[in-house]
Amino acid sequence: MMLKSILISCGISFLSATAISQDISGTYYVGEPNYDASLEHPWKRGSESVEIKYDPKNYSIDLTYSESERPMHGVPSKFDMSAVEKGEYYVFTMSNVGPNCYINADMLQIESGIFVVAPATHAGMDGKITRAVKSSAPSKGGKVYPVESLVREFIIGKDKERVKYLCAHPGEFETLLYAAVEKRHKSTHASISESYPKPAEGMTDAALQKEIFTAIKNWSIAKKWPQTLESTYIKSTDWETLKNTKGAVTGRQITCVYIMSSNGECQWKEYIVRQDYTNGTYGKSYVFGELPGGYATECK
Repeated sequence: MMLKSILISCGISFLSATAISQDISGTYYVGEPNYDASLEHPWKRGSESVEIKYDPKNYSIDLTYSESERPMHGVPSKFDMSAVEKGEYYVFTMSNVGPNCYINADMLQIESGIFVVAPATHAGMDGKITRAVKSSAPSKGGKVYPVESLVREFIIGKDKERVKYLCAHPGEFETLLYAAVEKRHKSTHASISESYPKPAEGMTDAALQKEIFTAIKNWSIAKKWPQTLESTYIKSTDWETLKNTKGAVTGRQITCVYIMSSNGECQWKEYIVRQDYTNGTYGKSYVFGELPGGYATECK
């Protein structure tokens, strides 16, 4: 599969560390920083360059990969627009994408004039970059291609020699990539979190609160969380009674909130605590499961 197919068939976003002062427009040359010919992989590069035109008036771009095809068009997402307007970085969510997309691909600027196609998705607190795993590997013709040991990424850049240099120096490439991924992750995470404020406290039962803190603490240990549990509280104002199909009471549950931290940064998340009903009494509280999400908050 050529680079053309990646750019045509996948939703792409662009990111930069110093947005306003840069001239994004221009010809970008293509390289592969972690190329391994032994990998059977559909991401095969077939073009040596692409053309990008940037419109600073509406923060949009047009990317041309072939003279015979319409350019791809991109604008910032609602979670990235504020950062783009402030000149913190560029992010463009692409339209005019084809029907055969088999992987979500981003184009991330790691330094002025240098972007990475299909980059890592997350920079962890441990200084490591998280890439795709086998469960999300691209497939073609019913076959899943390996990505655990080596994700095929593409560099595009205005300076052809700089592109070649980064392809030949993986350590420097990884350092630049990590810093760029971390910057965007923190900014977009904070923006998303503004739409999800921490819920208000509901029940204030001290004994129950102590019991659920112990339950989630044990849960975090069993799940081997890399974060530290800071505190918990009860979101529900009362218990929700659970019944089976015959109407008999089987238990009750409440929704709780926990605050977790890592390297001085905190997030809140919701989880369900249940008590089973047996022989006329409710049993000990236990964690039934976590709810989707996880949003930045103050470490209080």
